[in-house]
Amino acid sequence: MSKPPPPSPEHREMYSEIAALIGSLAKSFAIKDSEAAAAVESGAMALDFGRDANGNRYVTARFQDKTARVYQGAIKREDGGD
Repeated sequence: MSKPPPPSPEHREMYSEIAALIGSLAKSFAIKDSEAAAAVESGAMALDFGRDANGNRYVTARFQDKTARVYQGAIKREDGGD
């Protein structure tokens, strides 16, 4: 049985970005990283992409009747909390 090739730099970068997103989602909903990952995988947390009026990209997350926008370096909740 042959070993799989080592991960490419792009693969590692994507993994790091996904891990950072999961961490931000967990923080925005005050849950553990593992709970956020499980919610995304199961579809319990819905994600969508968007741009605000200034052209900044974000991910909208909906989980348990709450919504948050996750920007690179910032989280904005619908309730006005940051």
